[in-house]
Order: sequence, then C-alpha cells, then structure tokens
Amino acid sequence: MTQDQNNAKSKTPEKGANLTSSTTKTAKVSKPADRATASKTKSAHQAKLGLLWLFVLILAAGVAGLGYLQWQTQAFTAQLTSGQSGQSKVLEHWQQQQQSLAQKLDNATLANTGALSQIKAEQTDIKNNQKAMDDALVVALEAMAKAQLDQGQALPKWQLAEAEYLLRLANQRLAMEQASGSAIALLSAADIIIRDSEQVGTYGIRRAIALDLAALTAVPSVDVEGVYAQLAALSSLASKLTFIPPRSESVAAVEAAQITPDHAISVSKAQDISWSESLWLGTKSASVSILSELKQLVKVQTRTQEDQQLLTPAAQLIVRMRIEMALSQTQVALLRRQQGIYDQSLKGVQQLLAKYYRPSDEVAMAMNESIDELGKVKVLVNMPNISGSLVALQGFIATLHDTQAQPLAGE
Repeated sequence: MTQDQNNAKSKTPEKGANLTSSTTKTAKVSKPADRATASKTKSAHQAKLGLLWLFVLILAAGVAGLGYLQWQTQAFTAQLTSGQSGQSKVLEHWQQQQQSLAQKLDNATLANTGALSQIKAEQTDIKNNQKAMDDALVVALEAMAKAQLDQGQALPKWQLAEAEYLLRLANQRLAMEQASGSAIALLSAADIIIRDSEQVGTYGIRRAIALDLAALTAVPSVDVEGVYAQLAALSSLASKLTFIPPRSESVAAVEAAQITPDHAISVSKAQDISWSESLWLGTKSASVSILSELKQLVKVQTRTQEDQQLLTPAAQLIVRMRIEMALSQTQVALLRRQQGIYDQSLKGVQQLLAKYYRPSDEVAMAMNESIDELGKVKVLVNMPNISGSLVALQGFIATLHDTQAQPLAGE
C-alpha cells in the first residue's frame, strides 16, 4: 500500500507537469491581437533603449567638448601667462637699459661740466697771463720812453695834448649828449694823432682807446638828428589835417547855390512880372534869408565816432597847437634822452588824432604810421665808461714827468 501511494504521488506531479506544458502550449498559440500588442511593447522598449543610448552619446560628446574647451582655455592661459612674463622681462630689460643710459648721460654731463670748468679756468689763466704780459710790456715801453726823454730826446707835447683834449671831449659828449657816434669819431682821431706822433711807449694808450671803441661799437646807436627831423615833419603835417566841417556851412552853401538861379531869374524878369508877383517873390526871398540865418544860429553836426568831436575854427586852432606842442615836447625828450616823456608825448599825439579827426583822413593815417615807427625808437641807452683811454694817456704823461695824473671831472 505504501508502494502504491508512492506511485500515486509520483504520478501526480507528472500530471501537473503535463498540465503546465499544455497550458504553455496553449499560451504560445495566441491570438493576432496579442501578437500586435506584444510587438508594440517590444518596439516601445527598443525606442526607449535607443533614446537612452542617444542621450548617453550626447552626454559623452558634451563631456568631451567641455574637456576640449577646458584644455584650450588652459593652453591659452598658459600662453598668455608666458607672454606676460616675456613682456615683463622685456620691460625690465628696457628699464635697465634706460637706467644705464641715464647713468651714462649723467656721467657724460658731469664730465662735460668738469671739462668746461677746466677750459674756463684755463681761459681765465690765459687772459690773466696775457694781461700780465701786456702790463709788463706797457711798463717796459714807458720805462724806455722815460729813458729816451732823460737822454734828451724831444717829447711830442702838442700831439699828446691834442689827443688828451680829444679824449676829454669824447667823454663829455658821451656823458652829456650820449652821442656815441661823435665819441667814436673823437676816439679814432685821438688814436691817429698818437699813432702819427711815433712816440715810444704809447701801446698802453692805444690799447685803452681800442677797448673804449669796442665798447662803444657794441652799443646800439640812435639817429638823433633823423628822429628829430621826422618829428619836425610831423609838426608841419599838423597844419594839413582836415577837420569835419559843420553841417550848417555845407547846407548854407547848397542853399546859396539853389537861391542864386532863382534870384537871377527874378532880376531878369523883374520888368515882365506884375506887382503881386513881385511882392510874392520878395516875401519868398525874405523868408529864405531868415531861414538861412536861423540855420546858422542852430548848427547840426554829425559824428562819425562816439569819441570824435566836431570843433569850431577857434577850437581847431587850439587842438592843432596842442599837437604841435606835444611834438615839440617829444623833440626835447629825444635830446635829453628821457624815454618816458618821449613815449608819453607820442601817445598824446595819437590820442588827439583819434579824438578830433576822422580815422580815414590820409594825413592822420600818415601821422599815425610815422608815430608807430618813432615809438619803437629807444632814446635812452646805457653808455659804457670810456675814461680808460684818457686815464692811460694822463698816466703815461705823469710817468714821463714824474708827476701826479690829474683826475677826471667827477672823480
């Protein structure tokens, strides 16, 4: 019985297995609708799988692109850093070169300054040596002249006296009149006299005259005579200035020209007109004459500028006299070498011309141009001291005669 039960149990699963296989076979043999659903499910699953792979590929490409960009950025940053470091090195190199050049320039400047100082010192030494040699030569020549005089040789006294007079006159002309041209002529004449005297020992005198001539030549000369003549010519032009005529005179002249024909006609036709017409003409003539008299009493004058004034004949004469007096004052300032008065007087003349005359007047324009040129003249000039030549001559004469040299006036 037990064996039968075991057999029965063993057979029972086989039946179950047969049932399962039969069920599977039954499931495998499905309907067309089930197969369509299964195919759609499989297609959807494959589509999702493809999208997933596409997303993975895109993500991988993005990561690769970001990596490439990062690599490029790092390479560019490294290149930029290396370039900046190179530029910094070049800049430091240029700065070092600039500092080196500046140092060399400073050294060259110091060396040049030292060389110039040395050259100036050598030039000063040369000048001092030359002056000492010249002074020694002058002393030796004067001693030789004194020895010749002691031996009985005649001294050209009148030549030396004439030269002394000319030198004194040159100093006086320069001091009183500042006439540099006359002083130069006098110094040159004195030098010629001393040269022609053939007196030994006059080298010092001629050297002093040459120094005074060089000092005078360096001073700008003033043509006093020429400037004085120009001022005199301006004074004569003042009488030719044209004032603005009053309006009443011009109107009277026009009316006179208009009345004259009517009066002539009335006279020529006096015998042909009646008594009433002659009375009318007489009344008209009387009224015209009265009107002309009234216009002469009331003068209407025009002005071309705000500050321009119209004058009566008496006032015109006064203005002309003021201009001539200002020009005369300018001449005096020129002779006395007073620069301030000279400039102020010329400025006063221009103010009078601008105030009382038309700017378009030809004479006024010519005077203004001449005054502008004369205003550039410097009448006051610092004149040098030319007493060295006179002192040298007096010293030479005193050395020969063992006397004391006479001092100049004012010393």
